[in-house]
Amino acid sequence: MYIWRGAAAICVNENKQLLMVLQGRSDEEKRWSVPSGGANSDETYEACCAREVWEETGYKVQVGSYLHEKSGVSRGTVYKVKYYEVQVEGGLPTLHDPDGLIYDIQWKSADEIEMLNLTYPEDRKFLIEYLTEGESMIRYRSNPLTVRRLTRFDASLLHKWLNDPEVLRYYVGRDQAHTPEMVQEHFYPEEDQLYRCILEYEGQPIGYIQFYLLEAEGLNYYGLDESEGTRIFGTDQFIGELTYWNRGIGKQLMSSMLRYLEEEHQASRVVMDPQAWNERAIACYEKSGFRKVKLLPEQEWHEGEKRDCWLMEWRAGAAIL
Repeated sequence: MYIWRGAAAICVNENKQLLMVLQGRSDEEKRWSVPSGGANSDETYEACCAREVWEETGYKVQVGSYLHEKSGVSRGTVYKVKYYEVQVEGGLPTLHDPDGLIYDIQWKSADEIEMLNLTYPEDRKFLIEYLTEGESMIRYRSNPLTVRRLTRFDASLLHKWLNDPEVLRYYVGRDQAHTPEMVQEHFYPEEDQLYRCILEYEGQPIGYIQFYLLEAEGLNYYGLDESEGTRIFGTDQFIGELTYWNRGIGKQLMSSMLRYLEEEHQASRVVMDPQAWNERAIACYEKSGFRKVKLLPEQEWHEGEKRDCWLMEWRAGAAIL
């Protein structure tokens, strides 16, 4: 499958302004974007990032930390764009884009970005957050989904979702409605080895997902041999907003999460253990590339009784659907 690859540069000056370019074809309205563009066939993402900044702005930059990936489908083409921090090391602002698509180069503040007509309006929230906070909370984006880090401000969302009987039925059980104190205990421990995240759809928080590297205790829980895989991850997730159920979002979330874990965390396997009665969840995971491995009798206590679970796994190199 052909995938269009590209890179985007996040360059901030000492005045907390972001390097941006006004771009567009001659026959269309011009809009603002960070320097970005497509990679050549033999070019790394980092090299592409530096070259695009040079071609679009005239600045020579050092490519720094990787921030996150944005993927999706545009006009029938699958795309993958990686965002990097960059630092100016030389050069002067110059319009010499070989494609002739750049019309202006400016440094923009967060307040200005709030009002700009952007080429990619889905970037606005991320760009403003990065300028004001100095970091990004995003793990990855797979339009229209964003997976970002859990923050203290999300506690009220978790409290709301984990008091909905329909959500509880499929997650921890309707007898486990969460008080604010339970939310703090379960999702905000002082010592935490879990990657806890909020799922957003078009910028709106709609659910929760956590992933974690399985160590000896976790491997033993699933009856796995550590030698079977070097990096085995587990995941747990739920969609808390019922209006987003039955829309294919679960499959997109799991498929994108598998790509993220394989590419960014070098996952060799990903496992989970849905309860055997939850046929809808099992079907979603199978559509995402998981397969049933073995039945785990009376594996999980749920709503007053022990429930059977299916151990399901995905292996690196398998198709991600």
